[in-house]
Amino acid sequence: MKKYVMKYLHTFEDWLNEKVDLPKNTYVEMSSRDAAEYADDIIDLINKAYAHVGGNIEFKSANDIRNSDVSYWILKDIDNDPDPEIAFGGKDTPKGKKITVMSQDGSSPAKKDAILKMIELMKTRGFYAELDKDLAQKLGLPSIRDEKRVREVLQRELEWHNDGSYVRDIGGSKHEKVLVGLPK
Repeated sequence: MKKYVMKYLHTFEDWLNEKVDLPKNTYVEMSSRDAAEYADDIIDLINKAYAHVGGNIEFKSANDIRNSDVSYWILKDIDNDPDPEIAFGGKDTPKGKKITVMSQDGSSPAKKDAILKMIELMKTRGFYAELDKDLAQKLGLPSIRDEKRVREVLQRELEWHNDGSYVRDIGGSKHEKVLVGLPK
């Protein structure tokens, strides 16, 4: 009897801890805890999306996702398998949600969907991101060109350029960025 009960509880615990399939074609917002269940899937998407630039600065492994201060995650499953093809991550700040990672599986449908979602988020009050200048232009996202406002939102040391771009230290190296979106 005891063996049966222990086996049942083990199976029940496994069932409780098992990640649930995402609904199809819908962005699902997740807590950090829920996103941790998808950490292996998310890191695969990040690695694919950032491979052309040598990887993501913040996320190198699934444990980086599990131990991150990223508190806003949205995932989307757009194909026949149960795994997500798109993932966004962001941090809560006094100025809103700062999107810090945008990833997808490299397929044309996922790339297109992720781009459209990024544009939608950046047109939503309380969302913003630091992007490479070329990416912001490619997405048609205007940068915030008011130096005082950019400094107020970021609260970081930066070297301002007259075109609205700036250089700042991210992960121990200098990066040129622009601020896009509608921070509070």
